[in-house]
Amino acid sequence: MKKRSEVDLKETWKIEDMYANDEIFYKEIENVKKKALDFSNNYKKIDSKEKLYKSLKEYSDITGLMDDLYTFAGISMEVDTTDESMAKRYAKLSDEGSDISGIISFYEPYLSRLSENLLEETKNEHPEFAYFIENIEKKKAHLLGDETEAVLAKLAPTLDAPYKNYNDMRYGDMEFDNFTYNGEEIVLNHNTFEEYLETDLRTDIRREAFKRYHDVLRKYENADASVYNTQITNEKREADIRGYESVFHFLLARQDVDFDIYENQLDTIMEKLAPHMRKYANIIKKHYGLSEMTYADLKLGIDPSYEIEVDIDKARDYILDGLSPLGEEYGSYLKKAFSDRWIDYSQNIGKRTGAFCASPYNSHPYIMTTYNNSMSQVMTLAHELGHACQGIYTNDNQEALVADMSMYFVESPSTANEITMERYLLNRAKDKRERLWVLSTMIGKTYYHNFVTHFLEASFQRDVYRAIEKGESLGANDFNRIFRENLEKFWADSVKLNDGSELTWMRQPHYYMGLYPYTYSAGLTIGTVISDKIVNGSDSDREKWIEVLKMGGSKGPIDLAKEAGVDMTNTKAVEETIDFIGLIIDEIDSLLDELDMYK
Repeated sequence: MKKRSEVDLKETWKIEDMYANDEIFYKEIENVKKKALDFSNNYKKIDSKEKLYKSLKEYSDITGLMDDLYTFAGISMEVDTTDESMAKRYAKLSDEGSDISGIISFYEPYLSRLSENLLEETKNEHPEFAYFIENIEKKKAHLLGDETEAVLAKLAPTLDAPYKNYNDMRYGDMEFDNFTYNGEEIVLNHNTFEEYLETDLRTDIRREAFKRYHDVLRKYENADASVYNTQITNEKREADIRGYESVFHFLLARQDVDFDIYENQLDTIMEKLAPHMRKYANIIKKHYGLSEMTYADLKLGIDPSYEIEVDIDKARDYILDGLSPLGEEYGSYLKKAFSDRWIDYSQNIGKRTGAFCASPYNSHPYIMTTYNNSMSQVMTLAHELGHACQGIYTNDNQEALVADMSMYFVESPSTANEITMERYLLNRAKDKRERLWVLSTMIGKTYYHNFVTHFLEASFQRDVYRAIEKGESLGANDFNRIFRENLEKFWADSVKLNDGSELTWMRQPHYYMGLYPYTYSAGLTIGTVISDKIVNGSDSDREKWIEVLKMGGSKGPIDLAKEAGVDMTNTKAVEETIDFIGLIIDEIDSLLDELDMYK
């Protein structure tokens, strides 16, 4: 692994497109602070539609600029956690940002107290702000006094500290020792374990790596549990302070999703998806001739030797071709992502695992991943480019105040792209073996990651919050027990749980982002339906999808799904997606049998 300074520049994103240097960055903080002070002085009293509209525009402008600052400071740390200067820069922004938030914190409570007629007239005359105003009206009963809101805004860095504490622990403090297998040195760290060792075909290495990796996690389980318990306790206390029925209702209000939709979705997946995935686990066991199927074996791909190496230039060509049904404009954004260095795909020391896309309001998107020349990584790129293109369409067509889609919907544009690419490869398959590889990628990567991994996180998270609702304070033993119980319920006797499986809750930062994990299955459900429309639908279906991408957060997630042609008010779409997963698994089983690839 290279140091960040040793990486080829073309493998990194052009972060200086946002701020050329720290001097400009710090000047922008001062500029935004001045705007906030002027805003506070000018809009303590609003007595006309004209003044209300002007205040919304200026508030939106400040929101967009703050988004740029936090994105720049935040994503800079993600590619090199060893660089202390980046952490100091973020700390400086956190201090100044909390002051800025405190200065403008009066605004939303003040809006909630304006006359209904004034708000209604403004919504009618300026529909671009209608959804924002509607959310203010919904939150009215839960907004606190100006002074209290100001205090909470200034405390934001402290209240958000658990997320940073988690990342500091995971990427800054955890150290792994390499080990030797038959004379070969096996490099063990977060990246090598999650990118390579979990899927290593050598059972002894795969299981030994699993043991050693989780042995390190176990050393930090009590500290991590303390950090996580602080997070969920903070959320519960704020929910109570604001008068929400429960911490669930508090967190779901941010997404504009009803509690029943959340509950029914999780219950449906546990009941209906688990049997299909148990069959898939048995397929892996039979395919590799394993005497027992363990949790450490679940990431094994089927026929991975078939997967071809794809360099970044070839990946670009695949993506441009596979996503071409979305039109020339969409394709032009994809081209710019590669040519203008929107993507950071290097592998270097201190870079976090996984992948993400950030779409700051006044800049182009930024994608972080670690590219290893595999076709499955092409799917990851297509996924993140789905976020990127949605960000472009939204930022170009919506005010900053309503640019962010609800977390419930936000994975739809990305998973739609990912599955569209897989359908593209499936349609190009030359023979049964290639078809088997594509179908296996769909299950082993796309659906396993988004529907299984994140569902199990979500189910665990629900049980954790249920315990918090009862007034319990949780520690490492509690988190381990709850996660293990969910694994046992989902996999039953089809998978033996290795020692360390229960520590899986320590491997994701999603628990510090509210009720995030369950939204992946919602996004993938919508994405599955949309990808079918992209590949097999009409031009009007695809045009409708682009229009939905332009809407951003100007509508609630259930309404956005409806605009795209998917009804998420019941579990029908979720059940149909699960049935689709089941059909793929059945075909994988049949193809393995036909190709005589069972041991």
